[in-house]
Amino acid sequence: MTQPPPPPPGQPPQGGWNPPAQPSPQQAPPPQHVPPRQIPQQPPVPQQPPAPPAAPPAPPPSGPGFGQAPYGGHPAAPQQPPPPPGGGGPFAPRGRSPRAVRIFAAVVAVVLVAGGIWLFSVGGEDGNGPRGSEAGVPGGSHAKQLFSLEQPDTHVKDAQGADGSWATEKIYAKSSINAIEGYRMNGERAWRIPLGGPVCAASPHMTDDHRTAVAFEKGSGGCNSVAVFDVDTGKKLWDQPIPIGRTIFGGGDVNLTVAQDTVALSWIGGFAAFPIEGGDPLWKSKETGETCEHSRYGGGARLLVVLECDESLTLNQLDPKTGHSTWDMRLPHNLKDGRAVRIVDTDPIVLVLGIGDASESEVMTIDDDGSIAATFSLGDRYEPGCGIGDLGSEACFNVVATEDMVYIATKEHSGKSDDSLSRTNEVMGFGFHSGEPKWKSGAGEGRTLFPIGTRGDKAIAYVTPADDKGGQVVSVSPGDGEQHGLLRLPDETAEQQSRFRVPTMSRSAPALYVGGRLFLQRSLLYGKNDTDAKEEAPLAMGFGTGR
Repeated sequence: MTQPPPPPPGQPPQGGWNPPAQPSPQQAPPPQHVPPRQIPQQPPVPQQPPAPPAAPPAPPPSGPGFGQAPYGGHPAAPQQPPPPPGGGGPFAPRGRSPRAVRIFAAVVAVVLVAGGIWLFSVGGEDGNGPRGSEAGVPGGSHAKQLFSLEQPDTHVKDAQGADGSWATEKIYAKSSINAIEGYRMNGERAWRIPLGGPVCAASPHMTDDHRTAVAFEKGSGGCNSVAVFDVDTGKKLWDQPIPIGRTIFGGGDVNLTVAQDTVALSWIGGFAAFPIEGGDPLWKSKETGETCEHSRYGGGARLLVVLECDESLTLNQLDPKTGHSTWDMRLPHNLKDGRAVRIVDTDPIVLVLGIGDASESEVMTIDDDGSIAATFSLGDRYEPGCGIGDLGSEACFNVVATEDMVYIATKEHSGKSDDSLSRTNEVMGFGFHSGEPKWKSGAGEGRTLFPIGTRGDKAIAYVTPADDKGGQVVSVSPGDGEQHGLLRLPDETAEQQSRFRVPTMSRSAPALYVGGRLFLQRSLLYGKNDTDAKEEAPLAMGFGTGR
């Protein structure tokens, strides 16, 4: 297949966007090196290795695979066989799934979420020497409840999604019924942006001056419009139709992100990118005859794209101003399509891959120059918090990473007490460049904990409430998994805190820790017939030491 050359540097592509021809495995494109972030490191504390698996792991398959032959010509770090069972396997040729199947899967996912069907997984091992306890981790400031937002009244009979929440020093913003609403830290509404339809996709990222973007359904015809607004002021900067064109897929499964000052979005059948200040698209797909599809975007510090060209899948780093690729890396062949890739983070780069029919089965870490750092299997033990199906490009909320460590929650399992209903779990630490497990840090009896962010070289984790004890925010040290209390939520609202599901099945993060405050939110608005559920479940809650 012959592809046209990219446009001259500094000019946006005309009439569509195609990548440079892919290099052979022996000829890698020259990487554009991005200096790694300088993060103060703590000396590692010697730890006992985790218990070995019940059966010895299978030998690595021959031929190209994780930790063996590199993709796209970039060298991969030598790897050990993954410690937990399940997932992975040799890379088989990938067949393209019909796009109608994707649409069906998306519809089923929405029905499941809207219908209130939640899936729970059990299993795993007890943590050895858990750092937490039923009473929580010692230390941390005692937080008060800043606000509790009620579910809004609606004329809609059934539940509907409301993706998107953002927090700054002054404002907590949340998508609501056909609108975005901003609240001060005392719960008073500061502004409201009407959209004329429900939000159907939202960027988890903001610019440095707190601008972000959402996609919404204006009128009818599916997810068909995009808007940019200022989170602090509530000013809508612009909105315009998504250039879907005449595709028969109608813009289904929209993925939207913000990277630096660019808004990038893709849908089934096309893609486009806009400057955050508004104006003509920086690049967009052709209505017909497009060579490659932008299946996924990942934003924030970098702009990454999962590029699908016939039978080839690559991860590309793009210049946010032009859409030109600065490096590319071939992805495994046994991914069914580009939507089997979730971009967890872009700095450092972490992917969750769904091999074969799995939605999430492998974690891949990537260095700044586009070379594979490590890969390891999720198996049946871990809970990456990726939601339902393969919806959401950046929707894996319980995997976080620093330059040296990847933190992942395990699934809930029975505790050590005689109470059969007692549940617990752990956070596991994996070496970013080795993929090897380093330690596990337990939640304590009757508690579960999930990583939700990072601060410096530590993970930030949310500890769920237990009985009449409030939840907690803790930091997790990279050397030994030791937990240190940061914020203790009030015991008197423990029941309301427990109404928020972490992990979630939505495309928006269920918990945000910003500026020393914790925000819990749901992305499902109850319909007018769900009176009891609406009264019991707040839309969002905020906690902190002051306003």
